[in-house]
Amino acid sequence: MIETRTKDGADPDRSTDADLEARIVVLEIVAMTALALTLDTSDNGNADQARGIAALIQDTVRQRSREVGLTKAAQETADTYAEELLSTALVSLYPDSGTA
Repeated sequence: MIETRTKDGADPDRSTDADLEARIVVLEIVAMTALALTLDTSDNGNADQARGIAALIQDTVRQRSREVGLTKAAQETADTYAEELLSTALVSLYPDSGTA
């Protein structure tokens, strides 16, 4: 078995709350950047295409949440979080195109 360690030599399975919080912040930044680049599909922007991508992401989050066996409450949390991220990205990219 390969032993995985963090850069500082700590066991990643024993992460502290601060470590987890830091990782979540990084993941959110990476996700939002990638999402913005994906949704901003052209020089003119295409809000309808972006909404289609957002809908696909939301459907995938719902399906995957069920597949991995999240509780109903956790599924709802994941769904709400995905909606918040997508809405923020759409509004920032297409502020004049109405509700995301």
